[in-house]
Amino acid sequence: MASVLIIHERSDICNLLSPAIESHGHKCRALTAWQDAVLALKTTPFDIIILDMDITDKPDAIVRTLVNSEGRPHVLVITSGSDPVILEETIRAGAWDVICVPFTQDELGQAINRCMNHRTSKMEFKKHFEIKRDAIIGGSRCMEQCLSLVATAAQSKVNVLIHGETGTGKELFARAIHENSNRAKNSFIVVDCTNIHKILAEGLSFGHERGACISSAKSQGELFRQAQGGTLFLDEIGDLDIEMQKLLRRALQEPRVHSMNSEKTACNDFRMIATTSHNLEALIKRGEFRKDLYYRLSTCVIGLPPLRQRKEDILTIASYHLRQICSELGCDEKEVSDELHHALTLYDWPGNVRELINVMYAIVQKGLGECRLYPQHLPIDIRTKILLKRSHRPHIDGYLVATETAGCSAEDNASDWPLLSPAQDADPHASHVDTDQEATAKVHFAPEKIIDSQTEHKPVNGFELIESFNIASPLSSENDLSTDLLPLRAVRELTMQNVEAAYMKRLVATSRGNFRYALAISGLSRARLYDLLNKHSMSISGN
Repeated sequence: MASVLIIHERSDICNLLSPAIESHGHKCRALTAWQDAVLALKTTPFDIIILDMDITDKPDAIVRTLVNSEGRPHVLVITSGSDPVILEETIRAGAWDVICVPFTQDELGQAINRCMNHRTSKMEFKKHFEIKRDAIIGGSRCMEQCLSLVATAAQSKVNVLIHGETGTGKELFARAIHENSNRAKNSFIVVDCTNIHKILAEGLSFGHERGACISSAKSQGELFRQAQGGTLFLDEIGDLDIEMQKLLRRALQEPRVHSMNSEKTACNDFRMIATTSHNLEALIKRGEFRKDLYYRLSTCVIGLPPLRQRKEDILTIASYHLRQICSELGCDEKEVSDELHHALTLYDWPGNVRELINVMYAIVQKGLGECRLYPQHLPIDIRTKILLKRSHRPHIDGYLVATETAGCSAEDNASDWPLLSPAQDADPHASHVDTDQEATAKVHFAPEKIIDSQTEHKPVNGFELIESFNIASPLSSENDLSTDLLPLRAVRELTMQNVEAAYMKRLVATSRGNFRYALAISGLSRARLYDLLNKHSMSISGN
């Protein structure tokens, strides 16, 4: 029996679907707004969600939110004929199946049963097969999906294609597939496809016999033979020469391959794992990659997400490698401060996990004598980008521009940013060293307006401070008895979360980019304010 949630904007359709689903022995609940569903999923997990695709212009965003909710439900989408592009985006976002209107009650029941069987089998497989993941760090939803594919691939013999941006850990995942398979005791042969010379390509793959040519007197690798019984890992296969692609395709197609200038044959008993940071489909259109080779490699495809799409894993990754680095350098273990964590999540990490690891090395080197690490320990180029992103203030060539209405003191910015006055015409090459008096003259900061200001901070009801914001209530209308009443604790928690979000939104607006002002208003500690800003994806300029 499955617990099913229906999300459809028409209540009459919900009233038709619910009995049909319950007749197959499943529990069912219906909601007419996806926002209500997101709130409900925080306290009540569901196995399957049936979503009307036409409820919004961007169903892929809703699907992505739903599949990442508590319980990791499977999503079935129903549509009366959506745009094929939107439909593809929805499937890529995580929709498990699509049901086209019109459909019968039996068709709906069969779709739910198929989905539930898959969900049950997947959970049983995950329960009985724990994979070795070594340095693959993170517990985000997208990482769980990738690790699930690793576990499935490890139990089969099919070729695997891993794609992702540079630095996402493609080789780590390839090794995880090998080490969790029955080939783990045999060789894992690594080939960098960017360094295979065209002339030696065939020799490196099939092996020259001694004397076959001058450059191969000692046999150039014989990679396929070395990989027998094990795994052949081709790194950046998109850079492989087109002629070598032909030879590789032949090796994957034929069970036995002849060595060059020899009657000997070798049996192809190896698993191939290839990685790429290129769009192979685009390369195929340009004639730079063979379509037949792509089809043979893409039996199992694993797409690794960039770090900017799984920022909830940043602290875990940073802390793990921080311990490794401290052990390697023989220094005392250090702690990532809340401020540094917040700063790390603001950066987009174009170099992904590899860049983060290198940055952690730089941070440790800069803070060797300290037990706690702060944003000030970041490399200056990264810190600059983080400050610009956090400030939301005008900047030219990496320098903040001081205006007449700037709400930040010279002391707040002196250690981080040289301030430009209008008289300097924002020349990035001009001198930006100012005296205290000059810096103070360029900004207008009145402490009396922050603390002890009776006009701005007179005692009022707390809700009056956020009355201009609509606070969503987790309670349904008093006249709507069709939905279940949540437990009091859940209602209290959801209400406080909504109040907290509304308060933080007003705090950001009121502080006008002045972090000290926000601290004075809220009465929060610096660390707690950073935590709340990060929790609600907000930011306030200043340190």
